[in-house]
Amino acid sequence: MTILQMRNPVIVGTLKAVQTHGIRNTFKQIVTLDTPKVGTLVGKDQFGNEYYENRMDVMGRDRWVLYDKWNYDATQVPPEWHQWLSRFTDDLPSETTIPKPFYTTESTENYTGTTAAFKSYSTVKTKVSAWDPVSRR
Repeated sequence: MTILQMRNPVIVGTLKAVQTHGIRNTFKQIVTLDTPKVGTLVGKDQFGNEYYENRMDVMGRDRWVLYDKWNYDATQVPPEWHQWLSRFTDDLPSETTIPKPFYTTESTENYTGTTAAFKSYSTVKTKVSAWDPVSRR
Protein backbone atom coordinates (compact mmCIF):
# COMPACT_ATOMS: atom_id res chain seq x y z
CA MET A 1 0.00 0.00 0.00
CA THR A 2 1.48 3.34 -1.05
CA ILE A 3 1.27 6.60 0.87
CA LEU A 4 -1.32 8.02 -1.55
CA GLN A 5 -3.54 4.97 -1.13
CA MET A 6 -3.66 5.47 2.63
CA ARG A 7 -5.77 8.62 2.10
CA ASN A 8 -4.32 10.32 5.15
CA PRO A 9 -5.31 13.97 4.55
CA VAL A 10 -2.23 15.35 6.30
CA ILE A 11 0.23 13.32 4.26
CA VAL A 12 -1.65 13.80 0.99
CA GLY A 13 -2.00 17.55 1.63
CA THR A 14 1.69 17.87 2.44
CA LEU A 15 2.71 15.98 -0.70
CA LYS A 16 0.41 18.15 -2.85
CA ALA A 17 1.86 21.30 -1.25
CA VAL A 18 5.44 20.11 -1.88
CA GLN A 19 4.55 19.32 -5.48
CA THR A 20 2.88 22.72 -5.98
CA HIS A 21 5.02 25.10 -3.92
CA GLY A 22 8.31 23.27 -3.36
CA ILE A 23 9.92 22.15 -0.11
CA ARG A 24 10.97 25.61 1.12
CA ASN A 25 7.55 27.26 0.69
CA THR A 26 5.80 24.21 2.13
CA PHE A 27 8.02 24.40 5.21
CA LYS A 28 7.21 28.11 5.50
CA GLN A 29 3.49 27.27 5.34
CA ILE A 30 3.85 24.65 8.06
CA VAL A 31 5.64 27.14 10.31
CA THR A 32 3.23 30.04 9.71
CA LEU A 33 -0.11 28.29 9.06
CA ASP A 34 0.45 25.03 11.00
CA THR A 35 -0.62 23.09 7.92
CA PRO A 36 0.40 23.13 4.27
CA LYS A 37 -2.28 24.44 1.93
CA VAL A 38 -2.75 24.32 -1.82
CA GLY A 39 -4.58 27.10 -3.60
CA THR A 40 -4.40 29.66 -6.36
CA LEU A 41 -2.42 32.85 -5.95
CA VAL A 42 -4.88 35.73 -6.33
CA GLY A 43 -2.61 38.68 -5.60
CA LYS A 44 0.28 40.39 -3.85
CA ASP A 45 0.30 43.61 -1.85
CA GLN A 46 2.88 46.39 -1.49
CA PHE A 47 4.55 44.58 1.43
CA GLY A 48 5.21 41.42 -0.62
CA ASN A 49 2.54 39.29 1.10
CA GLU A 50 0.88 36.68 -1.10
CA TYR A 51 -2.87 35.97 -0.92
CA TYR A 52 -4.30 32.56 -1.81
CA GLU A 53 -7.73 31.05 -2.24
CA ASN A 54 -9.02 27.49 -2.47
CA ARG A 55 -12.77 27.36 -3.04
CA MET A 56 -12.83 23.60 -2.37
CA ASP A 57 -11.75 24.13 1.26
CA VAL A 58 -14.07 24.76 4.20
CA MET A 59 -15.56 28.27 4.28
CA GLY A 60 -13.58 30.42 6.67
CA ARG A 61 -10.39 28.53 5.87
CA ASP A 62 -10.46 29.00 2.11
CA ARG A 63 -8.54 32.32 2.01
CA TRP A 64 -5.15 32.87 3.57
CA VAL A 65 -2.07 35.04 3.45
CA LEU A 66 1.59 34.06 3.34
CA TYR A 67 3.55 36.89 4.91
CA ASP A 68 6.75 38.08 3.30
CA LYS A 69 8.54 38.35 6.65
CA TRP A 70 9.22 35.46 9.00
CA ASN A 71 8.41 37.70 11.98
CA TYR A 72 4.86 38.37 10.83
CA ASP A 73 2.12 40.45 12.39
CA ALA A 74 -1.51 40.97 11.41
CA THR A 75 -0.87 44.70 10.98
CA GLN A 76 1.20 43.84 7.89
CA VAL A 77 -2.05 43.19 5.97
CA PRO A 78 -3.39 46.36 4.30
CA PRO A 79 -7.08 47.22 4.91
CA GLU A 80 -8.07 46.38 1.32
CA TRP A 81 -6.76 42.85 1.63
CA HIS A 82 -8.16 42.49 5.15
CA GLN A 83 -11.62 43.11 3.67
CA TRP A 84 -11.06 40.33 1.16
CA LEU A 85 -9.65 37.89 3.74
CA SER A 86 -12.55 38.53 6.13
CA ARG A 87 -15.13 38.15 3.33
CA PHE A 88 -16.48 41.69 3.55
CA THR A 89 -16.10 41.66 -0.22
CA ASP A 90 -15.42 39.06 -2.88
CA ASP A 91 -13.77 41.58 -5.21
CA LEU A 92 -10.00 41.58 -5.33
CA PRO A 93 -8.55 44.90 -4.14
CA SER A 94 -7.83 47.44 -6.85
CA GLU A 95 -8.32 51.17 -7.35
CA THR A 96 -11.65 50.59 -9.11
CA THR A 97 -13.20 48.08 -6.69
CA ILE A 98 -12.20 49.74 -3.42
CA PRO A 99 -11.62 53.49 -3.81
CA LYS A 100 -9.53 55.11 -1.10
CA PRO A 101 -10.90 58.18 0.65
CA PHE A 102 -8.81 61.32 0.25
CA TYR A 103 -7.98 61.49 3.96
CA THR A 104 -6.34 58.06 4.33
CA THR A 105 -2.61 57.45 4.54
CA GLU A 106 -0.56 54.49 3.40
CA SER A 107 -0.87 51.39 5.54
CA THR A 108 2.10 50.64 7.81
CA GLU A 109 2.80 47.81 10.18
CA ASN A 110 2.84 48.15 13.96
CA TYR A 111 6.41 48.83 15.12
CA THR A 112 5.83 48.15 18.82
CA GLY A 113 8.65 46.07 20.26
CA THR A 114 11.09 46.93 17.48
CA THR A 115 13.84 49.49 17.20
CA ALA A 116 11.57 51.65 15.01
CA ALA A 117 8.97 52.02 17.78
CA PHE A 118 8.03 55.50 19.00
CA LYS A 119 9.80 56.46 22.20
CA SER A 120 8.36 59.31 24.19
CA TYR A 121 10.53 61.77 26.04
CA SER A 122 9.80 64.56 28.48
CA THR A 123 10.36 68.19 27.56
CA VAL A 124 9.63 69.41 31.09
CA LYS A 125 12.38 70.01 33.63
CA THR A 126 12.11 67.54 36.50
CA LYS A 127 10.81 68.96 39.79
CA VAL A 128 12.55 66.39 41.93
CA SER A 129 16.22 65.65 41.56
CA ALA A 130 17.78 62.33 42.31
CA TRP A 131 19.69 61.95 45.58
CA ASP A 132 23.40 62.18 45.14
CA PRO A 133 25.14 60.81 48.24
CA VAL A 134 28.22 62.68 49.44
CA SER A 135 30.94 60.59 51.00
CA ARG A 136 32.92 62.03 53.89
CA ARG A 137 36.59 61.33 53.80
